[in-house]
Amino acid sequence: MPVYVAQAYLTKDGKVFEPGKEIELTEEQGKKLKDKVELRETEEVKAPDENPEKYTENSLRKLSADEQKEIVTELDGNLEELTNEDKRVEFILENQE
Repeated sequence: MPVYVAQAYLTKDGKVFEPGKEIELTEEQGKKLKDKVELRETEEVKAPDENPEKYTENSLRKLSADEQKEIVTELDGNLEELTNEDKRVEFILENQE
């Protein structure tokens, strides 16, 4: 099932999804919600060993902070120094293979 990112508060199966949270929807549900959700481009954000293409700034900014931190850790970065998204994205772009 496609993964979308909520652009507004949504409810599904009794759960509330706030803006920025991922939500699994059918394509039909995604089309009905129009601009209230954005399709998550999963191919673009795979780790380098799963995808021969390198990360782009755009693909990195679509990741959550935790996902960015995981990549930084894999690249032996210091999370205490990389305290915000701009620093993490810059580090990843400079240190990816």
